[in-house]
Amino acid sequence: MQLAKFKWAAYVGLFLPLLIILHNCSPVFSAVPAEKSDCSTVLCLASKYSLLVADLDGSNVSLIKTSSYQDMTHPRVSPDKNWVAYTTYNDLDLRGCGEPSHGYFKTEIRAVQLSGDQDKSLFGPKAGQLNSNAYWIGETNEMTYLSGPATALKFYRSTVDDSMNVVGSPVQIPVVKTVVPMDPQAHLGTDKIVFPGLYNPGGGFVKSIFMMNLSDSQNLVGLSIGRDHAGKFITCADGACANIMENDPKVSPNGKKVAFMRQAPKSGKNGFGWHIFVVDVDKPLQEKDISYSYLGSDLLKNDALPEWIDDETLIFSTIEITSATDFVKNVYTMKADGSQRTKIVLPEGFRYSDVFPFTDKDGTKRMIMTAEKISSGCSK
Repeated sequence: MQLAKFKWAAYVGLFLPLLIILHNCSPVFSAVPAEKSDCSTVLCLASKYSLLVADLDGSNVSLIKTSSYQDMTHPRVSPDKNWVAYTTYNDLDLRGCGEPSHGYFKTEIRAVQLSGDQDKSLFGPKAGQLNSNAYWIGETNEMTYLSGPATALKFYRSTVDDSMNVVGSPVQIPVVKTVVPMDPQAHLGTDKIVFPGLYNPGGGFVKSIFMMNLSDSQNLVGLSIGRDHAGKFITCADGACANIMENDPKVSPNGKKVAFMRQAPKSGKNGFGWHIFVVDVDKPLQEKDISYSYLGSDLLKNDALPEWIDDETLIFSTIEITSATDFVKNVYTMKADGSQRTKIVLPEGFRYSDVFPFTDKDGTKRMIMTAEKISSGCSK
């Protein structure tokens, strides 16, 4: 079984080659790359990837970290608001870049101070193994993450101290043997953990969003089953389940709703579009496509990577194909029913994704974002 490559580059590839666009040779942020390596290719350039922090309205943007060759995804702010745990990619492609589109092996979970000062490795990297998607357990110094080879992925929980040193050994969170967790993006509610997984009820594999107790792995419930826009269930011929993807589930703060992203036949009515769905925890299998009222069947527009700002408001990333050789990624908010869709205005010259909202020590609502510079070698 292979990991399905469901990240941004996977579905952008349906429409256009990933090209770096000549857009802005004067980057908004000027910073020395975090590593000393030379930028030897056109595509891996100085400060290509960034971790940024901003107020929730898009103002007061500042830089935490840059890299010329390693993408950084899934940033999560620690409960004490001092650190950001994130995933980075050590499998380099022929260009010398480490990105999700190249593969998930040798991924590494790191933590950097919100100030950008200290940056240290927590888990990984190891050859042939994935370490990804750390998520803090409430207001504790514990986190969950996904680890293992593609054929044997497992959930773990681990404790760190205030300086981001791992304390003790990670403890596995068991999942019933009949379900294979696939997506490196677990999320927590009150003693709950949700995750996408595959199971085989007979006649083919089915992708679903599951919820269970975090403390004892009991009370496993299927919240969704992959289906097309017309409501038809979709089964996969093999365990890769490449033609149906249910990913990135997130529990609302009050634990009553789960938002997730789905890419499935006819999810955009006529093709394979990414949409955001919301399901009530007490009404399993009644998920609602909250992107459809805005995106309809337009496959050039996609919604993904939802996070909850509060019990009724989501923040998420969009991708829009603007021409045969260009695309944009922006940050939006909307209500859990799909209404009040609003773009957050951020500095131009970047593709934004993987946004995480939080409240800082002063009570200000802020967000962490990953960003990819839209540029060419001219900004080296």
